[in-house]
Amino acid sequence: MNRLRFLFLAFVLVWAGSFLACSKSTPSTSPDAAKSAAAPAAPVASTSSALPPACSLLTPKDLEEAFGPGAQMTHNRDNSCTIEGAKNTDNGVMGVNIQPLDPANWDRTKQAVFAAFPKEKSVSGIGDDAYTYMDGIVFRKGKARVNVTAGAYTGPKPKADVAKYIAEQVAARL
Repeated sequence: MNRLRFLFLAFVLVWAGSFLACSKSTPSTSPDAAKSAAAPAAPVASTSSALPPACSLLTPKDLEEAFGPGAQMTHNRDNSCTIEGAKNTDNGVMGVNIQPLDPANWDRTKQAVFAAFPKEKSVSGIGDDAYTYMDGIVFRKGKARVNVTAGAYTGPKPKADVAKYIAEQVAARL
């Protein structure tokens, strides 16, 4: 299970780094403006300058829908959340990562993904805009970019269905 968690975190870091490297450097707000002081008890409005921790937008019911009873989540330091099945199960892992987004860069990044990965496609009904990416969903809502990764998921349901369900829940609460 630790190997899967390591692979997932490595994937998130590589994915985020590749998009940061491809994006144009633009002035942005201070890094402190994107950090949340504490996990909010209720969803944060998308007009807020601070982004909520990824784990705060998911419920135990959401986790069970993906992995079954006993599913667990872990809040990571980079505002991502790792979701996995109950202890002693081998259902892999999923992840949710929320990062600040300059909306001006969204279309360029999406076009680059579609050019590099022709099987990826737009998805309607999630956030302001969404597309598939490596068995997961990437969407934007306001000035937040959310990446739901399911590449290492080996649970009881199809990866695409689980990624879409988790993305819908996060988008509804963001």
